[in-house]
Amino acid sequence: MNEMDKLTELFMRFPGIGPRQARRFVFFLLRQDAGYRAALIRSIDSVAAHIQQCSKCLRYAPLHKERPVCAICGDTHRDTTQLMLVEKDTDVEQMEKSGAYAGHYFVLGGTLSLTGKKSYLREKELDSYLKHHVFAEIILALSTTSDGEFTTAHLAEQLKSKARITVLGRGLSTGSELEYADAATLVQALKNRA
Repeated sequence: MNEMDKLTELFMRFPGIGPRQARRFVFFLLRQDAGYRAALIRSIDSVAAHIQQCSKCLRYAPLHKERPVCAICGDTHRDTTQLMLVEKDTDVEQMEKSGAYAGHYFVLGGTLSLTGKKSYLREKELDSYLKHHVFAEIILALSTTSDGEFTTAHLAEQLKSKARITVLGRGLSTGSELEYADAATLVQALKNRA
């Protein structure tokens, strides 16, 4: 395997990137000057060095050395009675952009799979988190895909003794992901949660 094939394979590990798109990335990088490639390498190294996982919500964020929590978890003005469970870090970012929610988050890292393919869900980490934090309401804000709906039903059953469980209202269309929803849709979905 040559260097181009190795780099292509690395790009194929990115979500949603197939072999042709990965190869396009390789050719794009080859066309760029050495300064651009060096800046890209430095930026990747810098992100790896300065962005870490929050010890509470498990999202990736810039953290202070003396405090292993992100700015959201460390904000004392946030609503401590609400916890929103989301699939991925980008869902937190999108919800924060909407300005509709002021509680806390927990990033599940994915969903359960209906098809039996390998899936990942931070259930043990969530259980540990909930042993140390009490919430009046847990909002299940997962994608309305079949795997998201399956995971929502599973979590609702698992968590019903811990708090009032709600799900986002149907301002979100079936099959949509939070990451791609606009602010107005998220505001409506949060208002219409059940």
